[in-house]
Amino acid sequence: MFVAYNFIDILINLVLALIMLGIGLSLRISDFKGIFMHPRSLITALTVQLFIIPIIAFCIAWISALTDSEKVGIVIVSLCASGASSNLITHLFKGNVPLAISMTTINSFITLISIPLMTNLALYVFMGVGKDIRLPVLETILQIFMITIVPAGIGIIIRMKKERVALKTERPLKFILPVLLALVFTLKIFLGKTSGGTGITLVETVQIIPFMLLLNFMAMLVGFIIARLIKLSFSDQFTIAIEVGLHNTALALLIAGTILRDVAMEKPAIVYAMFSFFTVVLFVYLIKHFIKK
Repeated sequence: MFVAYNFIDILINLVLALIMLGIGLSLRISDFKGIFMHPRSLITALTVQLFIIPIIAFCIAWISALTDSEKVGIVIVSLCASGASSNLITHLFKGNVPLAISMTTINSFITLISIPLMTNLALYVFMGVGKDIRLPVLETILQIFMITIVPAGIGIIIRMKKERVALKTERPLKFILPVLLALVFTLKIFLGKTSGGTGITLVETVQIIPFMLLLNFMAMLVGFIIARLIKLSFSDQFTIAIEVGLHNTALALLIAGTILRDVAMEKPAIVYAMFSFFTVVLFVYLIKHFIKK
């Protein structure tokens, strides 16, 4: 099953691919060796993302006064691990970018199993039904590789072959690409459905936003605290907070809208996309300025 993408979604994917190219320009292959030789940070991050954050989402959905479909939508958002936009924030704040990219890559395979299992559990808990949920495996893997691994790999190769060109190109991209990303996400949020936007109303947004803010904040806080308790490096601490706090709303919309065909389930992902990039940036800024390393 291949999903038909509209112009805005294609534009978002192109910008995300450019972001990963820019990030790749700042990396070397040797930067990834430490992640897999000493995998404590990676194992911690994956454990938080795959187990603890979904539990938090179930609890938030349970106490909310939202519809059953919207409750399932909250859980779906929590299951969709971060992508290129979180890698960008990690890059801008000088976090552990190899750790961030490794998380994105590994999660892309794990979620092919975890998302169907946990989404069905949410459907049983909140709606009393189950569905045979099958992610488009080939398309999901291709999308992850084409948007993250391939452009980042091209950037690393350029850095290896033409280091001076890579460094000169990387600097302006740090400022240009976040602006482009903000622009295309703004279009996605505020355009009508016929133009590839979401078409969500203000009333719906106000009803849902407290619970999505809580999920966003709790995910970042728990990720940061657990990494700190385990005594990971400060860079790894806030990198994990970024990666578990910023979820892949495009994937959540694919599951809720295209696979489950439930418009109400899409709303939590839409609301989450409105603010999560900015709240994650604010959270990490405050951590870096007010918490001792």
